[in-house]
Amino acid sequence: MQLMAASADDLQVVSALVQDGVARIRDLQRDVAARRFTLGLNRFRWEMVSEGKQPSRVRTGLMIEGVSAVRTQQLSRANPDAVIDVLSLSFTPDEKNPPAGVLCIVLAGGGQIELNVECIDVTLADVSKTWRTRHQPDHGHDG
Repeated sequence: MQLMAASADDLQVVSALVQDGVARIRDLQRDVAARRFTLGLNRFRWEMVSEGKQPSRVRTGLMIEGVSAVRTQQLSRANPDAVIDVLSLSFTPDEKNPPAGVLCIVLAGGGQIELNVECIDVTLADVSKTWRTRHQPDHGHDG
């Protein structure tokens, strides 16, 4: 699968697809010269579960273009093997300079990655064969 996002609505679709994707800190890459941020992750294939198929994952690349700055919160690069869990992607427009804004990658445990971007320019691409998993993320709510 390859999917591109150029609007907030498109980004919601990408966000749903990367929910519960896991990566290692070393999988976060910023190319300052190319103004690009990439994240390689093992994406849980929610679209297959919704069709009643076996839970699976696939190696996926998330590429964000037009990045001028990156800030992280509650994310340490001290251990490159530490695992992060992606919860969602969101975009906050810069009202004074549209279509620029801040694209935020929200992580489990309260961490996040904030990217200043010229506009929403995101590509999501599966880059491997899928593999089965016995563990399906659980978003059950108590009470």
